[in-house]
Amino acid sequence: MVKRNHVAPGYSFPSASSKEVWKHHIPPVASVETLDDPRIARLLGVPPGTAVLRRFRVTGPESEPPFQINVSWIHPRVADISGVSAQAPGPGDWLYRLEQAGHWPISWMEIHRARMPSKDEAALLEIPTNLPVLEIVRVGTSGGDGKPVEVTEYVVASDRVETIHVLHRDESARDPWPDDAENPPAPDQAGES
Repeated sequence: MVKRNHVAPGYSFPSASSKEVWKHHIPPVASVETLDDPRIARLLGVPPGTAVLRRFRVTGPESEPPFQINVSWIHPRVADISGVSAQAPGPGDWLYRLEQAGHWPISWMEIHRARMPSKDEAALLEIPTNLPVLEIVRVGTSGGDGKPVEVTEYVVASDRVETIHVLHRDESARDPWPDDAENPPAPDQAGES
């Protein structure tokens, strides 16, 4: 569930949706960087090598080690919107600003995979390099033009995360099964010889 913040405009995503107070474990950085990762570039809808606004954060609950590395790539067509590169009082304020500038409602899709951390990621998360991480790549799509406005990569130590997925039935699986008595399975389908 994506929730609105209680204190300031913006959004909290599942990892930070409880009432815990989160902090920045290093100073947050927003800068224009070259997006060389072809996968992230494709998801953002820009050619690899494009100069893109990058928001870099290492965050987590105040009383714990760093929980996640958070790298957001902002599409160049929306990067100059006021407040998108700024550090606001509440998390997700920059997404609120994108929506206010004509991209309401942003919708999100996530891609999850497990992998080993780089040396830099392990150091930032204060974990050994042999502990896998969960990589969550979130793609935010504009409600205004249907194109990506941001791609955010979260890297979380695997011992600090659990995912829950609710499965939904396809249209073909929503109705009860027909009465099997009318159409008994053929002997080879029933396991008989």
